[in-house]
Amino acid sequence: MKILTIIELAASADVSEVRRNLNAELRESWKLFSEDFVREAYTTDDSGRVVFVLEAIDRAAAETELRRLPLVKLGYFSVRLIELRPFSNWARLFSEPV
Repeated sequence: MKILTIIELAASADVSEVRRNLNAELRESWKLFSEDFVREAYTTDDSGRVVFVLEAIDRAAAETELRRLPLVKLGYFSVRLIELRPFSNWARLFSEPV
């Protein structure tokens, strides 16, 4: 299952702690990428936000793997998961009118 993941700096995050743990966060996210869990990674105009496209068995497995990230584990980053499914609406173009 593909899962769009939006990771944002929490409003309550201690910025000095985030800076102190950022290299550990990057190393762990690289491991997730090298294990084919994180398939795509993006930054956005908001410097406190990254977007990952994950490949996981299900949402629960994705949540478990993301807890490996030190800043997620500490609660300094919030995580929003959006399950992605194949877009099937184009099939309507080729179906019989109702």
